[in-house]
Amino acid sequence: MKKFFAIFLAVGALAIAACNKDDKPGEQVDLTELNALVAQCENLVAGATTATFPQAAIDNFKNVIATVKSAIPEVKTQAAANNLVAQLKAAKQVFEESEYGAIPADALAWALNFEDVVNGTASITTSGKYNWKVDFVAGNDGVPTFVNGHKAGTKGLQFGQGGHLEIASPIASVLESPTFSISCWVNTPINENNYILSWNKWDTWKFQTQSTNKAFLTVHQMPSDKWIDHDGNTEIPENEWHHVVATIDLTNGAMAYYLDGELTMLWNHENDDRFIPNQTFAPAPEGSILFIGLQEEGSDSYYVGKLDDLQFYTIALDGGQVSKLFNDQK
Repeated sequence: MKKFFAIFLAVGALAIAACNKDDKPGEQVDLTELNALVAQCENLVAGATTATFPQAAIDNFKNVIATVKSAIPEVKTQAAANNLVAQLKAAKQVFEESEYGAIPADALAWALNFEDVVNGTASITTSGKYNWKVDFVAGNDGVPTFVNGHKAGTKGLQFGQGGHLEIASPIASVLESPTFSISCWVNTPINENNYILSWNKWDTWKFQTQSTNKAFLTVHQMPSDKWIDHDGNTEIPENEWHHVVATIDLTNGAMAYYLDGELTMLWNHENDDRFIPNQTFAPAPEGSILFIGLQEEGSDSYYVGKLDDLQFYTIALDGGQVSKLFNDQK
């Protein structure tokens, strides 16, 4: 916002100058471009919401527009009008660049959406930056099966009594990125130890829902050698499709949770002194398997329910990015 604030100050100063400048007698001032630009900017900001722009950016842009409009009646020279046009164009560009949702393409490490596969598939491949082989592994009632997804016409995956997926050869450094986000759609009854993702269990990190049906992330950070586990503070309604996101940033010491695009809880050093900046993950042993829907081999802690559009980003998504992700997928 520093750039935006500087533009706001510049426009304010120019408005004052327009009021006090020595005018050239009889000069004809063409305000056509300026008035058209003001109208364009007003329409732009009128359609802006906090789902697509930061509130501060909306407020600042409105202030810039109001400052320019108040200066127009006092403009006596073409140079002053042209300067207002230039300042308002600059403010418009900054505002447009503040729009939420521009997730860098290479931030999506891997994803599973299940659209191009059918029941009986032995393995699939992740999309995203990394194309990892994903194997279907049977539990007590067989392998996970394909069902209707969270949106009409899409597919999701039904997990039951220990049937799960395994990525046997992931890149450890990707899964141990000190900043990451897990995004998925879940549809599940309450189930204790409802593991969605497990990378060396709690000894590196795991993501699940628990008996309260709240999103729950456990991380083991180094060099402090501290385990941090928290939930998302809001229950996920049972047996309905809902979008869940958990983010972690060990560089700044923060963990955030979102449900259906809305922030439900932020954990950091202010409410948990175990969060210490500039930490990394305790590494998983060489040859570790990434489990989807299971805690570890032979465990009775497994996911029960439906899962769709599972995505792993190597950045901690911000609120605007999560909101756009939810709106794009719903």
